[in-house]
Amino acid sequence: MKMKASTGRKLRYGGMSLFLTALIIAVIIIVNVIFSALAQKFAWYGDLTPPLLFTLSDECIDLIKNGDAEYANSTKSPIEMVDQVRAENAGTENADMKIKIIFCDEVDKVKANSAQNYVFETAHQLAAEFPDYIEVLNYNVVRNPTSVDEYRATSRTNITSTSVIIAFGTEYRIRTVNSFYVFDDDSSDEPWAYNGEKAFCSSILAVTRAESPVACLTTNHGEAFTDEEFLNTLIDAGYIIETLDMASQEIPERCRLLVVFNPDTDFLVPDGVSDIDEVEKLDRFLDGTNSMMVFMDPATPRLDNLESYLEEWGISFDRYEGDTRLIMDKSQALTTDGYTFMGEYVTTGFGGSLTKDMRSRTVKPIVFKNAMSISYSDVYEPTHYTPEEGSTNENDVEFDYGTYSQDGTYRDIFDIFTTSAKAVALANGVEVEVASDANLLKLMTISRESRTQQEFYSTMQENSYVLACGSVDFASTKMLQSTSYGNTDLLLTALRTMGQEPVPVGLEFKPFADDTIDTITTAESTQYTLVLSIVPAVIALITGIVVIVRRKNR
Repeated sequence: MKMKASTGRKLRYGGMSLFLTALIIAVIIIVNVIFSALAQKFAWYGDLTPPLLFTLSDECIDLIKNGDAEYANSTKSPIEMVDQVRAENAGTENADMKIKIIFCDEVDKVKANSAQNYVFETAHQLAAEFPDYIEVLNYNVVRNPTSVDEYRATSRTNITSTSVIIAFGTEYRIRTVNSFYVFDDDSSDEPWAYNGEKAFCSSILAVTRAESPVACLTTNHGEAFTDEEFLNTLIDAGYIIETLDMASQEIPERCRLLVVFNPDTDFLVPDGVSDIDEVEKLDRFLDGTNSMMVFMDPATPRLDNLESYLEEWGISFDRYEGDTRLIMDKSQALTTDGYTFMGEYVTTGFGGSLTKDMRSRTVKPIVFKNAMSISYSDVYEPTHYTPEEGSTNENDVEFDYGTYSQDGTYRDIFDIFTTSAKAVALANGVEVEVASDANLLKLMTISRESRTQQEFYSTMQENSYVLACGSVDFASTKMLQSTSYGNTDLLLTALRTMGQEPVPVGLEFKPFADDTIDTITTAESTQYTLVLSIVPAVIALITGIVVIVRRKNR
């Protein structure tokens, strides 16, 4: 009878425990459903937007006041340039000229538009920070269209009531209100971040330069610039953008950068029928202190004329028996297929020095998608650098690069980004090369031609550069607009190095809200899923066993 009574009590207690557990879970679910429905109906939402979106960062103020510290010896800050121009115009009406930020509508109408008001507030923050150098003006271009005629003459941009003009002397930039924001890649209606600091800073840097450089985008080889964010990045770096048909046009004298982006037909050379030579124009252009960027991917067909010329700069886009090779790096992947992955920073040589400033801050991943690898061409000699014995410089380390020297021409090529040691190269889905610690696949390289110029009693070093990237998607809108990735900063950093001009590197977007976690690799996400799935279950199991054992031993 005693056993039966004990068993009955256990059943009652066990049944009651199960009932209470089920009841608590049911109550939680019901409360959650009711609260969610009420929150949606009555808009019970908290505003988590980062505060003070208009507040200028120290980086922005410092760049306008002191210029780019990287090139402080060769360029002047906007403030110094204004002072210089004022001194040159002493005694004239331009002796007190300022940088103008012009809004093309009345103040009340600008402030009534939320998108324009963000920009308007940032402009006034700049004017308050630099009252002697920056002024904000409002013109009504609808009622008085002639008020901005001086900015219409040579501009290809239409001026509307939502335009913002940044001007100094005869130099000016016309920006649309959208250029102060960052939009999702599949929508142009809803901005997800504010980019006012960078837009203003880059325009102020551009209009206060002695001469704004031109970046020419080659055309008529199948190039397509569908992702405008790449063009915006060039504008942020201070370039005036122009298109160039090299078959019928000469490269403009003010052009400092050529961009060859995803061509699918070859550059022309004399062939017995036509005497047009686009490659020779490239060569003459790079004989000056100019630069070129080339973006290709596995879908790019072999372009014999262009690629033969690039091999003279050490750049050989990898192919396998005529087929291009697609890189898969699952250890660094952001997608399950392994074709979108984070590149490895090279920390040595000239490529490492290019990203040194980026790596001194919070290191952001640089993302490559649908990439082909690059090798040093056969005409370049593999070279190993070894520090001098007794060197105490911790940055003076061993590294490999390629060199070429002939008829007084000296060029070298360096890696900027590579894959991890676990990447593979695929041709038609079949592995044709496996990376290793001693053989990392190159994703981005930079070539340099160095010249020594004797000028009176001094010697000057002049360089030309060619940057090659094996991924077109590297410069897509999604990659460049992400605050989690460093692709935009890398391009701006490269443009600063190649162009020797100050550009607004490091100025961040200000997201309105961002709850995505988009830098976790697939390997990491699998690991986290397993941990979060297994660990709680194991803890519960161990706790249950401990409770049962202790009860049994009572």
